[in-house]
Amino acid sequence: MSAVMEICTAVKTTPTASGDVEVRCTKPAGHAERGDRQHEAKLGAFPVRWPAS
Repeated sequence: MSAVMEICTAVKTTPTASGDVEVRCTKPAGHAERGDRQHEAKLGAFPVRWPAS
């Protein structure tokens, strides 16, 4: 049986050529509280990063 990893709940709206798209951080839940102050997501092949507030 495998453990299910919870992911961060941070969401960011980012502009694209076809309009704004919401992306969700793919890092583990609680990463910002543990000192990792950058959220990360992927939009196709493109990384999207933003600071944790």
